[in-house]
Amino acid sequence: MIDNAHMAGNWPLTDEELEIRDEFRLLLLCARIRIEPQQRELIRELALKQLDWEFIYDKADSHALIPLLYRNLSEICADQVPAAIFQRLKSGYMTNAERSQVFTTELITLLRILESADISAVPYKGPALATLAYGDITLRRFGDLDVVIRLRDIIPAKLLLISHGYQWLRYEGMVTAPDEIKKNRFWHEYNFMHPDKIATIDLHWAISNQRFPFDIDLDSLWDSLEPARLLDQDIRAFPTEVMLLFLCVHGSKDLWWKRIGWIVDIAQLLVSNPDLNWSYSFELATKTGTRRTLLLGLALARELLQASLPELVCNWIRSDKAVLALVEYVRQRLFNEETIPIRNRILERQRFRIKVRERLRDRIPIYRHLVKAAFVMIFVPQKKDRELIKLPGALSVLYYLVRPARLTHRLWSHTTHRSDTTP
Repeated sequence: MIDNAHMAGNWPLTDEELEIRDEFRLLLLCARIRIEPQQRELIRELALKQLDWEFIYDKADSHALIPLLYRNLSEICADQVPAAIFQRLKSGYMTNAERSQVFTTELITLLRILESADISAVPYKGPALATLAYGDITLRRFGDLDVVIRLRDIIPAKLLLISHGYQWLRYEGMVTAPDEIKKNRFWHEYNFMHPDKIATIDLHWAISNQRFPFDIDLDSLWDSLEPARLLDQDIRAFPTEVMLLFLCVHGSKDLWWKRIGWIVDIAQLLVSNPDLNWSYSFELATKTGTRRTLLLGLALARELLQASLPELVCNWIRSDKAVLALVEYVRQRLFNEETIPIRNRILERQRFRIKVRERLRDRIPIYRHLVKAAFVMIFVPQKKDRELIKLPGALSVLYYLVRPARLTHRLWSHTTHRSDTTP
């Protein structure tokens, strides 16, 4: 639960105040490109302890940190890592390096296909981010290829990819029609897969869907695109300030920053771009109603990975109690292994999304989704409702009464059972 009152204290927490187990502390120290001498010594000291290396490997895998962990442990204290674990880390690093090369080659091929039809495309995350923030495509793990194109180009791009053998992975509910984009605007991307290739292609016309609205006109950013290089090929990229905001939106909309690797992306982007135009970044965030979202991503990068921030930005973070509460919430979820029951996850996710938005108009679609989800849960018959009571087809409409009645009975039984067992 997100609680403002808990975060009345100082921010950021010091290393001593950050109460996490040593295994996580080692992961955080290794989750960066540049490691200072003092941090190297801390890594050596931690590696000498009786650590749970299986835990470290599992968390590095789930948080997409294996490439950085292997690179840094191999340079600093390879002899302190159990041989079996070190070999698994090396294998994971090599596999990711090979996969990254294949993905990057495929991305360039995709960009050239789109370019041949005069469709302008901009890589988002994936190899482009690995190059921009890490300086090396092998040090960041990615599982698909995200590309942003103009809304007007979605249908021509879809038909072009299909003509090149790609298969459109259509979500349930998507339609194919002359006005399909208008009818499919609830989504924000089309997904494709080629039977002879390994990467899923995500063609974005927006950064998030209507359940987490991001009020930005992507077409307006085309004039600000910058030249970049990827495997010695010319591409175009969003300005760093724009990419930073995109990453913060992504972290907040998808499972409340559940992956440390997403926070590392923010920190590395800041390290690799010390001359960031903060005025432009916050002007864009304020205009799109994502200022709090941006501050949360920056606060997490500062607290967990010691990313350098201007004092003005730190003061903005400290002045927003909602941001401080969200930082505490994410930290608890990351390091305390708190498990939210499946039945509560939808509600908890939406509460997080509401809390991270500062404008009422951006919260309304989230409230709308909650109301719709509650209606479906309470009134729309499920398989178990139909199995419990067999009704003839003529009376099937009565299942809409069976559903709330069954839920009420379950709630009453649960409440009664708890009161009977309470001492």
